[in-house]
Amino acid sequence: GMAVDVVTVKRRDHMEMNASEVGTLLKSTSDIPGRMLKIRDPAYKYDFARMPDELEVVLPAGKLGCTFTGNPPVPKTFRENSPVTGSIPPGMFVDCLVLPDGFRRSGFNTREFVTLLNQTTEEDGRVLILKNIKNCEPSVREEVFPMDKTVTLPTGRIGLSFKGRKNARISRLHDDCKLAGQVYKGMIIDTITIPGGSSFSGMTSKEAARVLSDTKAVGGRTMTLKGPDSTDLSVRNITSDDASIGGNSQNMSAGFSTANSATFSTTNSVRL
Repeated sequence: GMAVDVVTVKRRDHMEMNASEVGTLLKSTSDIPGRMLKIRDPAYKYDFARMPDELEVVLPAGKLGCTFTGNPPVPKTFRENSPVTGSIPPGMFVDCLVLPDGFRRSGFNTREFVTLLNQTTEEDGRVLILKNIKNCEPSVREEVFPMDKTVTLPTGRIGLSFKGRKNARISRLHDDCKLAGQVYKGMIIDTITIPGGSSFSGMTSKEAARVLSDTKAVGGRTMTLKGPDSTDLSVRNITSDDASIGGNSQNMSAGFSTANSATFSTTNSVRL
């Protein structure tokens, strides 16, 4: 006369199951040692474990040891040493990913979600927002950007493409991007600062690319980004005779190839 409350398999708690679901789970995991079965008197129905409608899981830096499938993404398998096995209950899907700098994305498919996870592997404090498969709908597709962000640039090529005849924006992060997980497609390049006192702002894509190309051997450069819809931008400051860069503000397209992009279709793209 007792009822099944929770079945624990490989540190994951399965709950709110009917008799058929319990039977299927026990049969499919019959070769796994260490399974645990928690039972209760059915009269105490309010004491039974319940799946939350929403759950936040803080992720450690590094690989999660977990595979995802479907749209929206659903955790499928976990490696033996996965650090999140016990934190993600069965029956929930990934609705949103929030990064420590405030970037937030929802409405993704598994491929997009895994790409973002891989780009931010070194980030500690990422947050997964999970929702109950049985009674919750996925959030709409949305990206929320930090209002502003300053990153320190490595020397050499950084693996970004820019677009914009008025204000340079990030149009693509390439596979070899050295800033993956730190910058996001669509953000505006507000200011580039070179050690020694030079600071450039209000640049077109070609101007920003020329500044970065001509200073690629300089360590300690910083780039301040603003959200795609920001109107709080620095005034234009890029002069033709600044010793920090070669050429001038009217000749900064030299040496760069251009390509079309569907995101900002009215301008050309510059990669560096």
